[in-house]
Parts: sequence; C-alpha cells; structure tokens
Amino acid sequence: MGAVYDELYFQYCQRRAAPAPESLDRLRRFPAAHGIVDRACTWLASVGENPFFLWVHFMDPHSPYYPTQEGLEILGENRLTASRAHYLNAYWNRFDIGRKRLLRYRDEVIALYDAGICWVDAQVARLVEILRRSKLWENCVFALTADHGEQFLEHDGRFHAPSLFEELIHVPLILRAPGVAKAAVSANPFSLLHLAPTLLAAAGLPIPTEFQGQSHWKHIQEGTPWSEPAISECIAGCTNPFDLDQRRGARLLTVREARYKMLLNFDEGTDFLFDLEADRGERNPLPVAARKPERRRLLETALAHLRRSSTRHSSQAYLRARLREIGLNTTNAGAIATTRAAS
Repeated sequence: MGAVYDELYFQYCQRRAAPAPESLDRLRRFPAAHGIVDRACTWLASVGENPFFLWVHFMDPHSPYYPTQEGLEILGENRLTASRAHYLNAYWNRFDIGRKRLLRYRDEVIALYDAGICWVDAQVARLVEILRRSKLWENCVFALTADHGEQFLEHDGRFHAPSLFEELIHVPLILRAPGVAKAAVSANPFSLLHLAPTLLAAAGLPIPTEFQGQSHWKHIQEGTPWSEPAISECIAGCTNPFDLDQRRGARLLTVREARYKMLLNFDEGTDFLFDLEADRGERNPLPVAARKPERRRLLETALAHLRRSSTRHSSQAYLRARLREIGLNTTNAGAIATTRAAS
C-alpha cells in the first residue's frame, strides 16, 4: 500500500497540484548556450589585438534536462513540450522505483539530453564563425571537451553519481591549433590531466611544475601516437561532493588503454579487467587468469600513479583546499603553509 500511495502522490503533485509550466525557458536552471555565446562574443569584441584566454562553460546537457525549443527542433523532437519535459525530469529523479519502470521513459529523457547537446553544437559553430570573422581563428588554440558524461541506466545508474564506466569518463575532445596541418583522430585515450599542459605548450607558454599531466603537443604536431594510458578516479559512494564526510572515502580508479581497461575499487578491494573491443558495454570482466601481461601492466601503472600523487602533493594547495572546505578565508593560506613547513 505504501508503494501505491507514493505513486498516487507523485502523479497528483505532477498533474494536479502545480500549474503547467509556461515554457522550457522558465524551467531551465542554467543559462542556455546562446546566451553564453552572446556574452563571449561581446567580450571578444573588447579584446582588440591583445592575447586572451576565453573559457566558455555550457550547461545545456546537464541535468535537469530542459533544452531550448530550438535544440528540440534540430533533433526533430517537437512533441516534447515543457509540461512533458517537467514530468520526465521529475520521474527520472525518483528513487522509490526500480529500473524496469524507469526504462519506460528512458528514450524520452535521452532525447531531452541530446537536444541540449544539439544546441551546444550549434552555438559552438556560431562562436567559431565569430572568431573567423574577427580574424582570430587562424591564430587561436581551440579545445572542446567535457568533464563527464551521463548515465542512462547502462549500469543501473542515472546522472553522474560516482562511477568510472565508459558512459561517464569517455568524453569528446577536439583540439585545433595553428601548426597542425593534417586532421587526425587518435585511437589512444587522452587524459584531461594532459589538456592544460598541452594547451600551454601549443600557446608557447611555460608549464607549471605542479602539474601532474604532460604536454602531448609534440605528438599532435607530428601526428605520432602517445603510449600513456588515461587515469580516472573518484571517491567510491560519494553522491554529494558538498558533503565533506563523503569526500574522505576510499577511491575508485581506472587505468584505460585503447583496448584494455582496469577498474580498481579500493573500498571493496576488487579489480576488474575489461576488453573494450570485445565488451564495449563493460558487462563481462575478464577472468582473473586471463590476460596476465595486460593486467600486470595496468596494475603497475596504477601503482606508479598513486606514488606520484603522494610524492607530488602540494602542502599549500592542500591547506587552501582545507580552508575552503571549513569556510575560512584563504587570504593567509600561503603564510600558514610557510609557517607549518618551517616548523
């Protein structure tokens, strides 16, 4: 009876208790991509001939999924009205029901997500065109990437709760820079750790010694592959990074090559090896006795990464982060770090 009541109450809240939303724009929590590009273009017009760094952060594909009407039209999904989008987002956010019932609306929720991506794509094209017309395109380094993907029940997860399966960590990366004559697609994974040093090298700027990543600019210029695997990590079970207690748990860590991927769960003490060519959905980890050379190579890479992480830890960066966590002013963080180091 409790489940029946929960369902009736949910339907009542969605269909009766609240007025129908007027538009998708009224539901959206974040600025849409066209507004972000408008502001970026206004700022670019003020730069003149000075060197600049522009970071444009789009949130259209992020949950809750409320795309623009134009994005839905590009995707051919005009049937998804504001009322329907509101209902789908509320239903997708439920945690009192199981996978089977959620699957009923999965395709429609993905359509909302895809429409957000379509609109971002259109606005990135507009930004590039502005750079071309402003005579800036030929001299600029341009990168397009994402910090995470999204789960749609591939491994029974939703949104981007702590997980290191491909649906979350395999994100696009497009890099365009002067001096690269031939376009190419790399089969090797590229860690986001390497993105900042690579961009700095492409711009002819020094790379801070604190960076853990390495520049791949020379490989990109020469069209040669790199051999380093991509490493991803997060805190196991951390569903809310603003909860400090959840941020102090054991980690999940993956080491991913073009074909093989090792997933380590330090909370459970498990490790799984996947062959991504034969098992793209990461459903069937290889037996422990299989692919021992690959397993050893990836485990050794994980161990080396953990050692580097501990030895290159910056005391000042750590103290600044701790001060932010407990809500104190960070003005004197450098002085505190110096004092503690001296003592």
